[in-house]
Formats: sequence, C-alpha cells, structure tokens
Amino acid sequence: MLLKMKRNMIISVSKKFSSFFILMLFVCSCMRVDTNPEPLFAQVKEDIATLTHQNIYWDSSLHDSVEIISVDELLQKDLTDNIAVQIALLNNQKLQAIYGNLGIAKANLAQAGLLKNPIFSFAYQFSTSSSVTDIINVGLFQNFLEMLLIPLKKKMAQAELEATKDMLITKILDVIAEIKIAFYTIQAAEQIWLLKKQILLATELSYEAAQKLFTVGNIKDLQVSTERSLYEQSKLDVASWEITVLEAREKLNVLMGLWGNKIHWRISTDLPEVLSMEENFENIENEAIANSIDLKVVRNELLVKAASFGIDTSKLIFPQFDIGSTSQREESVWYAGPAFNLAIPLFDFGKANSAKAQAVITQKWNEYTALAVQIRSKARSSRFFLLNAFRQSEYLDKVIVPLAEQITHSVLLQHNAMQLGIFSLLSAKQRELEKKIQYVEMLKEYWISKVILQTLLNGHVLGKTPISTIFEGE
Repeated sequence: MLLKMKRNMIISVSKKFSSFFILMLFVCSCMRVDTNPEPLFAQVKEDIATLTHQNIYWDSSLHDSVEIISVDELLQKDLTDNIAVQIALLNNQKLQAIYGNLGIAKANLAQAGLLKNPIFSFAYQFSTSSSVTDIINVGLFQNFLEMLLIPLKKKMAQAELEATKDMLITKILDVIAEIKIAFYTIQAAEQIWLLKKQILLATELSYEAAQKLFTVGNIKDLQVSTERSLYEQSKLDVASWEITVLEAREKLNVLMGLWGNKIHWRISTDLPEVLSMEENFENIENEAIANSIDLKVVRNELLVKAASFGIDTSKLIFPQFDIGSTSQREESVWYAGPAFNLAIPLFDFGKANSAKAQAVITQKWNEYTALAVQIRSKARSSRFFLLNAFRQSEYLDKVIVPLAEQITHSVLLQHNAMQLGIFSLLSAKQRELEKKIQYVEMLKEYWISKVILQTLLNGHVLGKTPISTIFEGE
C-alpha cells in the first residue's frame, strides 16, 4: 500500500512537471518577435537632423516614407553644397545598403531573446515474441543553459545594436562631408580652369606679338621660342585642368548616385568668400572628445566582447545542460518523469578562455585610449589648418591679389605711355592670374578644413572607421 502511494505521488509530480515544462515552451513560442528596424532608423534620422540639419531617407520595402522633393526637381536648380547633400541622402545607393545593417542588428537582438527549439526524441522497440508488449520511449528536452544565457545574449545584442546605430551615423557624416569636399573641389577646379584659360589667352597674345616683332626684326628668335614655350605649356595646363574638372564632376556624380541624363547638372563656379572667423575653437579638444561617436562605437564593441566571452566561458564549463521529461510504455503501462542531461567539465574549466577574454578586453581598452589620443590630435591639427587657411586666404584676398592687380594696372599705364612693352604687360597679367589661382586654392583649403572640423565636432573623425568586428563583412 505504501509503495503504491509513493508511486502515485511520483507519477503526479512527474505529470505536473511535464505539464509546466510544456506550458513554458508554448508561452515562449508564442512571444511576439519584434524585428522592425523603423524605430531605430527614426532615432538615427533625428540624430542626423540635430547634428547636420539634413534629412535622411531609407528607400526600402520596409518603409513608405514620402519624399518631400525628388532628385529631378533638385537638379533643375544650380547645384549648391546643400542641394548636393540632399541628393546624396536621397539617392546614394551605398548609403541605402548600409541602412540594412539596422535590420540585421534588430533581428539579432530579437534572436538573442529566443530559446532554441526543444529536442523531441522517440524510440520504438518491438519484440520478437508475440506475447511481449513493444516498448515505446518518448522524450522532450530543452537546453536549460540557453535559457540562463538569454540575459547575457540580449546584453551583447543590445551593445551590437547601439554600435550599429552609431556606426551608421558616422557613415552618414562621412557621406555628407565627402559631398561637401567634392563640391568645393569642383568649384575650385572650374574656377582655376577659367583662370588658366585666361593665362592661355595672355600667353597666346604674347607669342603672336613676338612673332610679329620678330618678322620686322625687333627681337631675336630666342625670345620668340621663349614665348612659344610659355604658350605651349599653358595649353597643357588648360588640358590638365579640364581632366581635373571632369574627375571632380564624376566623383560628385558617384557620391550623389547619378547617372544617365542626370549628370548634366549646373554649378556655380565661384567658391564663397570668407567674410570673418567668428570662433577660434579654443576648447575644441574637450568638445571633440565629449561629442565623439567613434569612441561610443569602440566602447560598445568592448561591451560586446565582454558579453561574448561571458557566454563562451559559460558554455565551456557547462557545454550541455538539458532538462525535460520522458515517457515510456512497457507492458502496456506508461511511465513518465523528469530527465536531465549534463556534460561533466573534467578537462576544460574555461581558464584559457578567461585569459583570452582579459587580453582582448585589455586590447580593446588600449584601442579606445589610442583613439581618444588621435581625436585630440586631430582636433588640434584641424583647428590649426582652418585658422591658417583663413589667415592666408584673407591675406591673399586683401593684400596679394590687390597688389598684383595694382601692378598690372601700373604696367598698363606705362605701356600706354610707350614706356613698357607688350611683353611686360602680358607678363604682369599672368602673375596677377597666378595670384588669383593661389587665392582660389587657399579658399578651397579653408572650406575643406571647415568641413573636416565640423564633422569632428559632430562626433566623427572624417575617413576614420572605428576598429570593429561587427562590420567586417562590409
């Protein structure tokens, strides 16, 4: 009687355990899996609008975003730096492809919160004797360790997600900065090309004058050859700058994602003048460090590594810990009860993995510190380049170029008074044009330096891809 009561009690406990286990699996399987990256993209969009006052768009099947203005409408206007940026944010396919990382990271986060599917086992043993009942063995197992590791996996996936968002922001900042630099480069190239054409015209006139004077015997053939050499070299310079302009246009086309009939856009040929330098950026180092998105990416990568090694170490110590229930029928009687599978860690307690984790985390911390040093250095040098470009461009604009124009004017007056010849006048004009070219080049350096500095203050070292294991596949 006592034996029968114990047996009934065991069967009752087994049934309750099995029912609870199956119910838990059912509830977990019915949990809603959120893989929608739209809220993440909305956050990135808001951050970019705050930093750059630009709107980004994700042209994918997951979104029904309405574009306020189309690329064709924007191309009807003369291209400016802001219009070029708008076109790129609408039309740059590489940027559109990078947005897909948000969907991947969101899916990884959703996956990290899910249990692995349970293992169902079934065994059927038949008897060779008709008088003996066949044996049926049924089992359902779940790796309990995976359940315990879910918080750590979600922590790792969340860090990956944050790193993905920050990395995406840096990529967008890269594109915006590259567009502006390409725009200022082509503006300067076209402006210099026009000045080179004026130099070509001056050398051509000088060569023609030399030929006429040689014909009447007023100059030697050496001077004619000298003037022709300058003229021929000017033709080469104009041809070289034509290639420079074409290359600059094509780079801007690639960044804006344009092809076909859309590449025939117009651009203002004059770089904007620098009127004043309102800020001297004295506290730029601290601002660059405080705003750095690159540092946030590396910090999140460190968290990913720490969580990853925590998971790996747990799996090394307890490589398998399955819990479930089994049922067996024998002699027309069913037997049910809990079951466990546990791997015994006799040889590997995770010490080597822990040592590796410590080394990798130390390495990541050193990379983080090195990046901070690099950002501080970049902040100082960017400030210096900007201030230097401003001072030189201002000096060229207010002193050097006006002085060259004054000299040309004075030479012209003396030429009109028959005191200086045509060669002196054309030579003075060439030197004036060369000073104007120097001013344009320095003006370009100023605007490029300003873009680099502004991008740094927005949180990103231009062209710097933070050390990352998450985006190795890009």
